[in-house]
Amino acid sequence: MSKNNKNTNNKKSAARSNKSIGKWVVAFFAELIILGLMIVGYSLYYVDSKIEKINKVEIDEDDLSINADLDVTNQENYKTIALFGVDSRDVTNLGQGTRSDSIMIASINTKTNEVKIVSIYRDTLLEIENDSGITAKVNAAYSYGGPQLAIKTLNANLDLQITDFVTVNFLGLTKAIDDLGGITVHVEENELPTLNLAITEQIAVTGIYSDGVFTTGDLLLNGTQATAYARIRSTDQGDITRTERQRDVLTQVFAKAKSSDLATIDSIIDDVFPQIATSLTEDEIKALAKEVFEYQLGDTVGFPFAYAPITHDTKGSIIVPADLSSNVSALHEYLFGEAGYVPTAKVQQISSSIQNETGVGAQEINVIPQTFE
Repeated sequence: MSKNNKNTNNKKSAARSNKSIGKWVVAFFAELIILGLMIVGYSLYYVDSKIEKINKVEIDEDDLSINADLDVTNQENYKTIALFGVDSRDVTNLGQGTRSDSIMIASINTKTNEVKIVSIYRDTLLEIENDSGITAKVNAAYSYGGPQLAIKTLNANLDLQITDFVTVNFLGLTKAIDDLGGITVHVEENELPTLNLAITEQIAVTGIYSDGVFTTGDLLLNGTQATAYARIRSTDQGDITRTERQRDVLTQVFAKAKSSDLATIDSIIDDVFPQIATSLTEDEIKALAKEVFEYQLGDTVGFPFAYAPITHDTKGSIIVPADLSSNVSALHEYLFGEAGYVPTAKVQQISSSIQNETGVGAQEINVIPQTFE
């Protein structure tokens, strides 16, 4: 699995200071676990008996900060879901008070069944949609107000109409990959030291033992190793490269799950569903699952596309969209094929506020989707 060349803006971030891994990067592929691992030849009765294992969380759909002047015409044929991987070690603590260490947007074209994934860099400076209206790293929204506030923040800043989410903690990822018999990813020499440190930390938390990784190339990694691989941050472009690893793992899990037998699917469901919290109803899950083997995982990208990594006096190392308005326009073209999209007044206002705060203006945007073979 070769990683694509990074764009010019990614290269700019190479100078960012390395950080300790700190927080747990977790099962960012949660929604596709529900879609991709649910059932092949299973009766709806059997599905009913399994879905109850998932933790249900209600979302107030009247309070999702969908911008008033947003034209949703081009989003009508898409189901867009927010995916959160949290650094919680306890399945009962998947809500407020826990930062989302991984943030993704899954967009499902309901006509073509193409699925596109966008990783939102967790250090991206956005406006948090609570009463204070402050700007902060986007991953703070989940901590301040759980999935409700996190969805509101994504909707308001990105002109989206997300109404559902899936959250999962890191244990779900480790168990799912082990149930699949591991996944193959490409490990490079400069990743080995941090990878093995992450493996050690992973073992300490989960109690699931694993050998280290001491060779490079295309390797079959077990759950502990692959989860640790997805957590690597202190190499290359830091969080930028880490989200590429996350999407790499997502792709491999999705592909392998689609060819798994029923016994494997059953094991994954039993292991992963208790680690998941979602606003999707049982009927919505089953409706999505009916199309599961028609889904085609397409390109994946990181957002923002153009950015400036800076060190803020009070907010530390942040990624500043350059600028937010032009990035949102490019995002809508990528997700919904909407060329020349003009962001709403709300997004333009936030964009101006961020530029005034940071001094970072617009840059040329070059969207380079990432694919894995």
